[in-house]
Amino acid sequence: MARIFASLMFMTSVALAAPADDLVAQGNAAMQKMDVVAAMGAFDAALKADPVHAEAAYQRGRILLKIGEPSKAIADFTTAVISKPDMGRSFARRGEAKIVLKDWVGAFKDFDEAVRVSPQEHEMFVIRATYRWKRGELGGALADMKSAIAVADKATAAQLRIMLDKMK
Repeated sequence: MARIFASLMFMTSVALAAPADDLVAQGNAAMQKMDVVAAMGAFDAALKADPVHAEAAYQRGRILLKIGEPSKAIADFTTAVISKPDMGRSFARRGEAKIVLKDWVGAFKDFDEAVRVSPQEHEMFVIRATYRWKRGELGGALADMKSAIAVADKATAAQLRIMLDKMK
């Protein structure tokens, strides 16, 4: 009996995940068309179907951050972080939202965590470098840019080298 219940619970969770995934795909398509209203609606619906859907929470958080709702964005990025702790971009964006709220210490904890969980994603280093630069931490910014170059593909690394040269 317990085995049947576990199987039914698994099938139910899979059934619930599919609509949320479809809604996220619709939201992403709307974002490609710059239809923020439709995207927000799709991400809202995805989170109603699956309240801990990491990608839906991340994408809605991005919109909230862009429209000037950093506290609400932090809540969504936190949902994404809890749901998928290896998703470095959620930490990075949550850090950016904290910067808006002038929480530099909290932001840098998130930037550091983004780099820790996603060390092969050059963007995590670039984001942290950007805010180190803004804080006047040239050494740390340059080190992050070098790390970004080390893990980026050739074309991206070439662009990052140009940025690094301008930073010096």
